[in-house]
Amino acid sequence: MLDILAISPHPDDVELCCGGLIAKMSGKGYRVGIVDLTKGELGSEGSADIRLREAAEAADILGVQIRDNMDFGDCRVGSSFGEAKKLAGILRQCRPSLVIAPYGDNHHPDHTASRQLADKAVFFSKLANLPISHAAHQIGRVVYYMLHKSFDPTFIVDVTQSYEKKVKAIKAYRSQMRLMSGIEGLLKSIELRDQTYGQKIGVKCGEPFFCATPLEIDDPVVLPK
Repeated sequence: MLDILAISPHPDDVELCCGGLIAKMSGKGYRVGIVDLTKGELGSEGSADIRLREAAEAADILGVQIRDNMDFGDCRVGSSFGEAKKLAGILRQCRPSLVIAPYGDNHHPDHTASRQLADKAVFFSKLANLPISHAAHQIGRVVYYMLHKSFDPTFIVDVTQSYEKKVKAIKAYRSQMRLMSGIEGLLKSIELRDQTYGQKIGVKCGEPFFCATPLEIDDPVVLPK
């Protein structure tokens, strides 16, 4: 059983977009898992086998207990009944309280599809009469991380202390470094984004998240400034 399960369209998406949170939660003692929907095999760099090895190394750096790959096919992720049922089976098996899913965007066809697939699988997971392995499981909450499309975050997490692990996990994807490195590379872009959101809450590095359901606040007086 897990406390948190993060869903990633491709290996490295969660490291780039919410690796700080994953490392932080693992450091707090939560059991965290990652499910990659594809092997990223159609990318310009590396191969499926190389990226699987890199994903395993990155998961170890982040302190992840479980990492699985659905192998739905790079650029072929959909939200069909069969795909959602298969992912719901993973949710029932892992029984997380929190699911971290991609917000989605039009930068890559798998990004939009993965948001729809995650939402559908979360719904399927709770249906007792839907024939899936393992008992039905109600997910406590779903939060969404930012890919390329920006949004007004519901909350921002201070990941300053865990940021070194996030960067180290990203750099575990050595096959992707040609695309990520450099002044205009993806890693620099992510670092600048995390610094920008960190500034919004008065810290060095922050990761933005969106929650579609209201967050319960018991005492607004003690909310952090």
